[in-house]
Amino acid sequence: LEETVQNFNDTVGKEYGIVVTPSFQGTNTAEKLKTLAQAGDWGNFPDVCQVASAGIPVISGYDLLVTPEEMYAAGENIITPREDILANAQRTFTYMDELCALPFSNSAILLYYNKDMFEAAGIENPPATIAEMVEDIEKLTVKNGEEVETYGLEVQVKRYQLLNFLGAMGEYNFLGDNEGGRTGLMTKTTIGEDGSLMAFLDEWEKVIATGGYKPIEDNINEEFAMEMTAMAIMSSARIAKVDELTGGALNYGTAQLPTVSADDKGGIAVGGSGVVMFDKDDELRKTAAWIFQQYLAGEDAQYTFCTGSGYIPINSKLYDSERMQTFLSENEPMQAAAEAMQNANPNVQEPFDMVTGEINTIIDTEMVNFANGQDKQTTHDNIVNQINAKLAEYVSVNG
Repeated sequence: LEETVQNFNDTVGKEYGIVVTPSFQGTNTAEKLKTLAQAGDWGNFPDVCQVASAGIPVISGYDLLVTPEEMYAAGENIITPREDILANAQRTFTYMDELCALPFSNSAILLYYNKDMFEAAGIENPPATIAEMVEDIEKLTVKNGEEVETYGLEVQVKRYQLLNFLGAMGEYNFLGDNEGGRTGLMTKTTIGEDGSLMAFLDEWEKVIATGGYKPIEDNINEEFAMEMTAMAIMSSARIAKVDELTGGALNYGTAQLPTVSADDKGGIAVGGSGVVMFDKDDELRKTAAWIFQQYLAGEDAQYTFCTGSGYIPINSKLYDSERMQTFLSENEPMQAAAEAMQNANPNVQEPFDMVTGEINTIIDTEMVNFANGQDKQTTHDNIVNQINAKLAEYVSVNG
């Protein structure tokens, strides 16, 4: 990130007379902004801020927010045209039909698999569905008596993992009313009434039954790198970490997230964060912030950040460039992530559920319980009823 900012200062920033100083404020920047807003401390708001997509609905209510929607409509100082940004990435940061942030550090959920283990087990291709994954887990799991020495699969199913499995179902699937909270306040989850959650649990029950599934992630990066598990489901942002841990020596590949059904076509929900900007009552600073915000979504910044971090570009023009095609050809694990990012249906999105942390805890707890013997119907009902209770509580307080 520091390199990306320095590149801006040396090029576009120098041209316009802009200097950007980055300041690390922790990962949960939306909460930091909320604290400032609640205190009415608008003076200490930054000019621009990197925020996770889940924080967009709250940030959209701040009077200081200047949206890309209004800046693009004004048509001034355009250095990254809106059409250059992937449609699904734009929708990730769109709330109530308004683009509130520009995407920047974005990722795709992937299946990581150990190629040597696949070859030893006689498996030619990574699984495309959960059913195929079940067959592979059974072939890949290594036991010493009743003790598992090598797991076929490791993943802890939390909100992030579940929303991707369910969002991809059919052409696409919303996880709550009002298009998952994007066209209005999400007041309930629809995964119980539309049957998508039970369809997933039907398939996941078979994963658990293999006896070669590790449902709790202790150190999933390290465990996959140390070949303690043959497959793992992780964000594409972990690619750089796996390579770092193994010095690039691990013979592994990545593939699209296996689908619940062979007919599912939605693809992945764009993960990660975007950049918002605020009006500090200074037109020059506002213009400078807008130019920098666009730069981060442009070809140069996306290339620098992608090649240095493992996040996936959201700039469509970059994919056509020789430098990006060369990078992808030399970094095979990134190819599946790039394809996932470009091909996903824009309607497959993380819900704006407003009580993200609580919902994550509910799904995490119930899915671990399911893996440890809790019956399927109880797991289903607990997830649906507890999520709806948390959403109802939020709605009753916030209207």
